[in-house]
Amino acid sequence: MSMLSVSDLFSKRLLLLVSLVVIGGGASLAKSFDIHGQIVIGLEHMVGGDWAMHLIVATTLGFFASWATPKSYYQYSSIPFSPWVGLLLVAVSIDEFSQMYLPLRQFSWTDLGINLSGVMMGSVVYMFYISCRYPSYLR
Repeated sequence: MSMLSVSDLFSKRLLLLVSLVVIGGGASLAKSFDIHGQIVIGLEHMVGGDWAMHLIVATTLGFFASWATPKSYYQYSSIPFSPWVGLLLVAVSIDEFSQMYLPLRQFSWTDLGINLSGVMMGSVVYMFYISCRYPSYLR
């Protein structure tokens, strides 16, 4: 068994994950600072409310965070989850807690729970997929 290298964490797929994080973070900032925030609010209404938008975005981010991690990472790592998932969990927590200090936003334990659960759920869905498709990559 070989050691993990930098290439086990960074791949071309990471660019897509970063793009999705920028889009999701940009939407949150748009609402926070009322920069075309009505567009984000309109999208939330279209999908069923802010809780639905949180779930869709968080689950998508969790899935793509795991997908962006090269399969070799899962093969050699003792931890079955992508480090990008860990960073996302921190990022969505910071985003939600920061809303306590923004006058146009409101902190919500429900939103935080949906965000954390969604990221983990997206990651678990990917892990299930990879374990079915490539059983030798996971121990």
